[in-house]
Amino acid sequence: MGDFNVVKRSEERLNSIFCPRAAKEFNNFIHESGLIDLKMGGHRFTCFRNSDLKLSKLDRFLVCPRFLNLITNVSVTALPREISDHCPILLSSARRDFGPSPFRFFNSWLLRDDFEKTFISSWNNFVGFGTLDLYLAAKLKHIKKGLKEWRASAHPKEEFELSRLKKLMDQLDMAAETRQLTEDEIKVRSSGYKSIVELEKIKALDLRQKSRIKWAIYGDENTRFFHAHINKNNRKSSIDGLLINGEWCTDPTSIKQEVYSFFFEKIQ
Repeated sequence: MGDFNVVKRSEERLNSIFCPRAAKEFNNFIHESGLIDLKMGGHRFTCFRNSDLKLSKLDRFLVCPRFLNLITNVSVTALPREISDHCPILLSSARRDFGPSPFRFFNSWLLRDDFEKTFISSWNNFVGFGTLDLYLAAKLKHIKKGLKEWRASAHPKEEFELSRLKKLMDQLDMAAETRQLTEDEIKVRSSGYKSIVELEKIKALDLRQKSRIKWAIYGDENTRFFHAHINKNNRKSSIDGLLINGEWCTDPTSIKQEVYSFFFEKIQ
């Protein structure tokens, strides 16, 4: 490439010349080698030229997919540079404990008519007190309880309705083999199949979401592609740190307090 001071994108340079050709060759090299550029927290740039205030992101970790399959909890942080013109970058595999997930939320719930009603009711009926972060945590816990009770009641009804509809459709199909169905029976059969399709679609969405969780947790040599794909998505959506008041913070307690404060301001 002829120049080791190369970046991937124009956003990785400030007050310095960006060379599209060198960036293209660098990106092609990464792609053809099958490497992955790990996202970085901390400083946006890693090289600071004090004389002319030129900033660039010249330091990075490039790893292969096999490395990430073996070590999934990977984060990169650009540390303070102190007296050097380059920031040291730290590759860490330590898992930060942000506490247990509140509960398992299925995307299919958003397709159900009574989800919004249940959520709004739980949100408006909450009564609490305390500091902002504790108030928000208690309110989310109250909503969680309301949604769990809703699903515990609605799920058996959906299963019963699906079973009833399938039995009714089978009876009508059997009747159609021996006689002409009435106009009302044809309408019931049509609407019944539409309801079955909708209920089965929702069940399929839940099963797909559950299977993705299992791939990410257990893996399978027969589903290596899906396992790698899920881990990649998890790395993209993971929180390795947060910029708080201009400082990069990796402490889970401080991050959660900042997030609680942010959401509490939004809901006021």
